[in-house]
Amino acid sequence: MPSAKERNKTSHITTGNVLEELGFSAQEIREMGIKHDLWASIRAEIKARKLTQAKLAKELQIHQPDASLLLRGQIARFSITRLLQFAGRLRLAVTFSVVPMAETSMSQRSARIPLRKTARHKITKPLAGPNGMQRVAVG
Repeated sequence: MPSAKERNKTSHITTGNVLEELGFSAQEIREMGIKHDLWASIRAEIKARKLTQAKLAKELQIHQPDASLLLRGQIARFSITRLLQFAGRLRLAVTFSVVPMAETSMSQRSARIPLRKTARHKITKPLAGPNGMQRVAVG
């Protein structure tokens, strides 16, 4: 039986990025981050509207089993494009920005897509993000 000293010995030093350590590429990690951000906002809207699986399926124009997968967070089965369609059908506007990687910090390398509700997907004024970056509305 190992001693207490041996049990407390560090066996692995982590870099802080679990997905990277599991062998995912930078592109796969970015895609997962984008999907998660989209899903989290879609899920919040579903909860706010108190939609059942049946009502959600009708609203999103999908089959009920797919609505169940979405509600359970199994987003690997949905493409980013599909999640963007779902956001649009829930009347959520998606905005994002694109900047050269040299200008971003390490914590901002994965794309983050904030979602916000807008009236009928109409932009009344130009969107400007931090540092003067242009933001584009999709939906």
